[in-house]
Amino acid sequence: MKGRPRKDGREPTQAQRLFRRMVREWLWVSLILLPLTAVLSMTHGLVLSNLLYDNLRRLSPLPVDPRILIVTIDDYSLQQLGKWPWSRAMHAQLLDRLGAANAKGILFDVIFSEPDSHPGNDQLLAQAACRAGNVFVPLLREGVARYGQPLGEIEPVAPLSHCAKGVGHINAQADADGIVRSVYLSEGPAQQTRAQLAWLLYEQTLADKENVPMPGTPALPSTQGWQRAHEIRIPFIRSDAGFPSVPYVSVLRGEVPPELLRDRLILIGSTAPGLGDRYVTPQSASMGTTPGIEIQANILNGLLQQRNIVALDERLAALLSVVIVGELLGLMLVRPRRALWLTLGAMAVALLGSSLLLRLGWWWSPAASLLGMLLGYLIWNWRRLNAVLAYFGWELARLDSEPKVFPERRRTQAPAGDVLQGQIVALEQAMSRTRDTRRFIADGLEYLPVATLISDPNGRILLANRKAREIFSSSLVGEEMLEQLSELGYPVPSDGTLPALSTLEPLEFRDTQARSLRLDLAPLLPAEGDSVIGWLLSLTDLSVERDAEEQRAVLLRFLSHDLRAPHSAILALLDVQRHQVSGDTQVFSQIELQVRKALNLTEAFVQLAKAESEAYQFQPSMFAMLLLDTFDQASSIAHLKNIQLLHDLDEDAEALVLADQSLLTRALFNLLENAIKYSPAGSRISVRVSCAEGWLTCEIADQGRGIAVEELPELFSQYRRFASAHGSDGLGLGLSMVKAVVDRHGGRISCHSVVGQGTTFSVQLPLLSE
Repeated sequence: MKGRPRKDGREPTQAQRLFRRMVREWLWVSLILLPLTAVLSMTHGLVLSNLLYDNLRRLSPLPVDPRILIVTIDDYSLQQLGKWPWSRAMHAQLLDRLGAANAKGILFDVIFSEPDSHPGNDQLLAQAACRAGNVFVPLLREGVARYGQPLGEIEPVAPLSHCAKGVGHINAQADADGIVRSVYLSEGPAQQTRAQLAWLLYEQTLADKENVPMPGTPALPSTQGWQRAHEIRIPFIRSDAGFPSVPYVSVLRGEVPPELLRDRLILIGSTAPGLGDRYVTPQSASMGTTPGIEIQANILNGLLQQRNIVALDERLAALLSVVIVGELLGLMLVRPRRALWLTLGAMAVALLGSSLLLRLGWWWSPAASLLGMLLGYLIWNWRRLNAVLAYFGWELARLDSEPKVFPERRRTQAPAGDVLQGQIVALEQAMSRTRDTRRFIADGLEYLPVATLISDPNGRILLANRKAREIFSSSLVGEEMLEQLSELGYPVPSDGTLPALSTLEPLEFRDTQARSLRLDLAPLLPAEGDSVIGWLLSLTDLSVERDAEEQRAVLLRFLSHDLRAPHSAILALLDVQRHQVSGDTQVFSQIELQVRKALNLTEAFVQLAKAESEAYQFQPSMFAMLLLDTFDQASSIAHLKNIQLLHDLDEDAEALVLADQSLLTRALFNLLENAIKYSPAGSRISVRVSCAEGWLTCEIADQGRGIAVEELPELFSQYRRFASAHGSDGLGLGLSMVKAVVDRHGGRISCHSVVGQGTTFSVQLPLLSE
């Protein structure tokens, strides 16, 4: 699968491609999930929404307003006054009792839609209502509309309607689950709507105020000609609280003190089982069905305390739900590791926000946002799991295709068709292979002959082998590498600060135990990328080598001075004797010849030893000056054989090289001396210098006897004498010394020769960069 190339030109990794694909899928999920959340937030009747409302509402119940008093038509009153219905003359007496006690308002939740069997009783009740002047009675809505006609209203009997302070509805609105949670404060035929009965009584308490706005949502479309508006949710009191109440018969007989009735809002209604309307409400789980009079009491209680609950506008509710879900989706994409906590936190915020709004009198259902967040979390984890499995499969396949360091262990067979189990088995195999490799590295590191340490990028030691523990006399793991080196004797700056680990250069130093240690450092890089993930440090104990070098230096001094001095003295004595003794001096000549051979052998040994030693003193040098010094040394020898030395020193010969001037001059002299030695008298030797592609090339060509092709491979070996060299003095060490010097300068030397035509030696040295 190819991906779009990155800005740096490299192909994106498999993990990056998987992440990009997951982001694209997440955008599609968001485009589907957010509109779905908006639709769900505007859907009425969600079971979860009603369940959340009931539970959140219980957290903030309303207290009971002390002005409310219920006069109950209960079992006790039925026992005392006889079976229902009672005479309306009796109701008239009750109203007179309440009027005499100066009740502020009376809500009579009893249906008087049909005339009494005694017409005079209707008139008595109407007269009592007129005397009280603050009686509110209900009307009914027709259950079924007549053919071709809209729904109508069933009003109380005419005398009572005229004398009542107000006539209103007592209808309650049941939700889809059959539970009553709301009412409409205004409903009726589209042409003439009427207020809810509890609202009329509430207006009675605000007689001194004008233009009291009716809470609730605007009017809904009419159904069968019936218009409803200003929907509010009923703010029920706590189920164990209850409204204050007195029996109907007690008030009728004057057993209730007038002070208890004065300035109270009296609600008269049935609470006896089987008598009057009863509803299923959120309180029914603990109290059973709720009588209609208590529904009116709860509505009035909320109105009096101005704690009515109104549903939030649908568009605003949808926007709020979409914003919460959208923010969660964005946060989960940015912080995938905390998806669960983000989801739980967002759900808690939604519930808390809904609860706070409910306390302020607004109902916003968090059900849609909770469902959206839950779906988002499930889809997110599904896609992440799918991406992780795909990435694992890709990585395991790539790991399985790599060369095996160790024999493969027998793999456990995964159940056929179970992809996850198959990847688990493959991962187990890969981890086993990784542990084997780590054990191999640890064991190999432990028995290396060189002290080796591995640290993290900051220099904290992770692994140290046996040799390192012996040198440091410590376990080292967990220690700082630079501090350990400083304690060992590694030179630090004069101010005592430790340098950065990445700035350490290969260095040889003497430790506290006088050992010669060479420090080498290399970065450890990952399989992909160039960021350092650790450091590999090695300490090579060169004490034996340095002791051997010191012994070799002593031997060189012995060869250079102590051995050459007696030979020089012998030559001097022979010269004196040759002039003092007359006669045959052949013996002296032979002795001088052998002594000079011994002295030349000593000199060749010294030169070769210096060339192969490590005590070079490199410095920038102009190659032309070195070559001219060589010409000066060789000119006398060439003059004796009448050999002409020619050189082509143009501007290339002025190039700089990094050289040990003494040893490089000696090597060039050896080449010129060999060319003179093996060239016939009267011939010509030419030297040409050129520069190209960072290299300086010096070619020394003679017109000598040449070297056979089969002898060229062994030309620079020690103590080798070839057929072309017969008749000339030599030890076979000169070219070995030249080869050693050129190699130590990082250069190359080669030879081209044709028997009978001459030989050309070519020396190449790296130019010194600016």
